[in-house]
Amino acid sequence: MKPFRLHRRTMLRGMLGGSTVALGLPVLEAMLNGNGDAYANGDALPCRLVTWFFGNGCAVADVNDTGAGIRFAPAETGAGYSPTPQLQPLADAGVMEYCSVLSGFDIYAAAQHRRGHHDGVAGFFSGYPFIELPPNGANYASKFGGPSIDQVAAERLAGQTVIPSVELAISKRIVGGEGPTLQYLSHQGPDQPLAPFFDPREAWNKLFGNFTVPDDPDKPARLSALDAVREDVQRLQMRVGANDRMRLESHLDAVAQLRNQIDSLAPSCTLPPEATQTNDDVEGQEQLVAVNAVMSELLAIAFACDITRVGSIQFTGSVGYTVFDMLGLDRGHHDLTHDAAENEAVDQATIFTIGQFAVLLQALRDMPEGDGNVLDNSCILLGSDASAGLTHSVFDQPCIVAGGGGGSLVHPGVHYRSASGENTSDILLSCLQTVDPTATSAGGDLGLSTTPCSAILT
Repeated sequence: MKPFRLHRRTMLRGMLGGSTVALGLPVLEAMLNGNGDAYANGDALPCRLVTWFFGNGCAVADVNDTGAGIRFAPAETGAGYSPTPQLQPLADAGVMEYCSVLSGFDIYAAAQHRRGHHDGVAGFFSGYPFIELPPNGANYASKFGGPSIDQVAAERLAGQTVIPSVELAISKRIVGGEGPTLQYLSHQGPDQPLAPFFDPREAWNKLFGNFTVPDDPDKPARLSALDAVREDVQRLQMRVGANDRMRLESHLDAVAQLRNQIDSLAPSCTLPPEATQTNDDVEGQEQLVAVNAVMSELLAIAFACDITRVGSIQFTGSVGYTVFDMLGLDRGHHDLTHDAAENEAVDQATIFTIGQFAVLLQALRDMPEGDGNVLDNSCILLGSDASAGLTHSVFDQPCIVAGGGGGSLVHPGVHYRSASGENTSDILLSCLQTVDPTATSAGGDLGLSTTPCSAILT
């Protein structure tokens, strides 16, 4: 008997309040070829690209010798490297094998070295020199000189998904007075910054909602669609195999669980006005762990359902004043990084931050797809806006490229240290080629690269 095949863009459909609703599906066996490594029609499984940012860099290796580098990369190079304390959260989460650490790179786009953080974030994530703006009373102001690499990928994948890209942010303590460069991570071009979603409910609406409930416009209406599509689910379960039936139930359970998380989290996600005394303002403490977990899960489900293939997460802002109160700290992170006496506190913040990055990798890894998982078919680029806030150096910034890249990234990951200060845009080109193998360049002007970083490619 010819096996039952399901089109990869099949949606679950139902009626709710007189309107048709639809819910995307994860990749099921019925959509795949006999080996489970491609769609039944021969198309490759989709590959995704994510940029993940944290502001202000890392702790310096030696406060008495700021030229000694930062606390981040391992001493060993190649595969099988031992994690530093800063990378240990990746090992603890069981995702270190997916991570390649890149060190010793320089931002050619920042060759003019005009302004530390501005050079760092624009050059690292776009490969273009930033464009200076009138400061209008601020210390400095700028905008990106070209599109960020996630938006280059989104343009190349245009039309293949319902949503070209999704932009998410966790900490709200960002700087908005020094131009779009420091305020936003994703840019379609010099004058097209993309504002991220800080509220998981708004992110849900963007990814999964296509209408609003009149009685409660602020509530993610798509949550109610789970009940509406149940009948369609039951019909589909009668036709697919046992493994697909289990995967369907697991998928719906995960979506329902996420709905409960969002409902319970929503009141505490709205940051109240910043308090003058942080020790007294318990309600003013950001819920970084809870929000990051929900956002990571949202993105993982959106990828699994092929709603979008491109995302960005701004965990903390450039020159951001996130307070890591869960570590017993009560000063903004930017101030900590510029105070040599707080180097140990900065280091603890880095370790915590990498742990939150690991949460996203776990969410992608735990989402089955084909004969592997979504992390196997994703490329996630982690970076910052400086190697260390104390030095404002943009040489040897912290960098991780994670995921399998659809088989194009080395696995297990490696530590590659450039001996010649290679262009960080080489890393951007490598990441771009995971979603578009035909890409031949990344960045522009001073930061142009036509040579991908071969050390992380298969």
